[in-house]
Amino acid sequence: MKIVLIASTMLFSIFSLLNAQSSSPVRWTFELNKISETDYEIEAVANINPSWVIYSQFTDDAGPIPTYFAINGKQVKFEEKGKVIKEFDEMFDVEVMKFKEKASFVYKIKKEQNPTIDVSVEYMTCDGQRCLPPAEISQNLKF
Repeated sequence: MKIVLIASTMLFSIFSLLNAQSSSPVRWTFELNKISETDYEIEAVANINPSWVIYSQFTDDAGPIPTYFAINGKQVKFEEKGKVIKEFDEMFDVEVMKFKEKASFVYKIKKEQNPTIDVSVEYMTCDGQRCLPPAEISQNLKF
């Protein structure tokens, strides 16, 4: 009986975790765009549900967790595209830089000998009343 109870609890926990990830207010897509024979551009796009935001890589350190990107495990700064909103945030009591609805980030890279690269993003999202714990998304891209 204990085994059935433990197995049921584990299955419920796994299902809850998977369901929580699929209901995230932020959806990420990644593309590797060829510019020339050796030059490529990685584009990461965040589609953000209404009333939710994500934060710039360059927001105040005293505020929310900024967005971080890594390529093959090494932290890099992407160029931020789109409308960055800079305003005082009462939740953090500091001026923040954030994105609503959609954010696009671009990074130029040279083609590597390895046919794939691993791109990851860590971000925090809030809706003005609450924040979700930081989440990390990874994607393998092929040259």
